[in-house]
Formats: sequence, structure tokens, C-alpha cells
Amino acid sequence: MNYYIVTVGYETERIDRDGNPRIQKIKYSVQAESVEEANIVTRKYLKEDTRNSDILSINKQPIECVIDEKNSPKYYS
Repeated sequence: MNYYIVTVGYETERIDRDGNPRIQKIKYSVQAESVEEANIVTRKYLKEDTRNSDILSINKQPIECVIDEKNSPKYYS
């Protein structure tokens, strides 16, 4: 399984000099088999949010392994 960094731009209530809403960029780590799947999963996630948003970029994370409580519980006891 691969991990992707998905950068999402959320419109804020602040306005720039040209009258456009300012964008707040948030990065999410998404587990997926491909960029396409990361895009689909992120879009489903964003549908539950009421803010206006758009996916700005998706980049593969070069991760060797994930050490977390679920995958490696012996390190957390």
C-alpha cells in the first residue's frame, strides 16, 4: 500500500486585493494504491465538509514502513 500527500485548498472568508477569497492549504496523508484512488478517496472525504475546497496536488510519499499502534502494538505497551 502506498501513501500520498494530498494538498487541499479551502476558501476562507478573507479576501485578497483582487476580491478573490484567500486559500488555506491543508495537507492530508492518504493511503491508496494509486494517484487516482487517492483522488477518489479525498473527494469522498471532502464531500462531508461544508467548506468550498479543491484538490491542489497529490504526491507519493516515500515511506519505508508505518510504525503505529495498529501495525506495531508491541512498541506501544
